[in-house]
Amino acid sequence: MIPECIAALGATQVVAMDHAATGVVASVSLAPETILDAVAVLDKEGYLLEDVMASDLKEGFEVTYHFSLFEGKSRLVLRLIVSHDAPKVPSISGIYPGADWHERECFDFFGIDFTGHPNLHHLLLAEDFEGHPLVKAENSRKALVDVMPQPWLVAVGLAAPEAPKVEKIPAAAAGAKE
Repeated sequence: MIPECIAALGATQVVAMDHAATGVVASVSLAPETILDAVAVLDKEGYLLEDVMASDLKEGFEVTYHFSLFEGKSRLVLRLIVSHDAPKVPSISGIYPGADWHERECFDFFGIDFTGHPNLHHLLLAEDFEGHPLVKAENSRKALVDVMPQPWLVAVGLAAPEAPKVEKIPAAAAGAKE
C-alpha cells in the first residue's frame, strides 16, 4: 500500500511496487529541484534514510534515495535524473546528516555536485585524483528501460505486462492415478 504522504512529495510519477518481489512499496520519480521538499515530508513522517546512490545511464545520472520506517512494509525509493552536462542535485545532508558520506561517494565516483553540501570533497579517492571512475563511456551506458523492474516499466507505459505463465501437465502425468 502506498503511504498517504506520497501525495505531498511533488512526484512526477509514482509507481506502486510489489514489496515481496522488490522490497519497495513505491518508486517515486522527482525533478531534482524538488528533492529537498520531498525529503522534508519524509523526515516529518518519521522515515529514515537508508542510502543515496547513483547510476550512469543514457538519460543522465540517476540518483536514487531509499527511505523506510522501522515498522511495516514502508520502503520507498525516490529517483532523480540529472544531466551528464551539469550533474547538480541539492544536498539533503541538512535534513538527513547521514547523507553526507553517501553524497560524497556519489561525488567521488560520478562527479555529481550536491549543491549546499557542507563538506563536498573526496571521500574514498585521493584529493588529487582526477576524473570520476564510474562515469561510463557514452556507448557503454544502458538506457533506463534496461535497468528498471518490469512492474515499473509497465506502469509508465514502456512495456507490456508479462503474459501469465501456464504450466502444461505432461499427458502421461495427467492420466495417472494416485
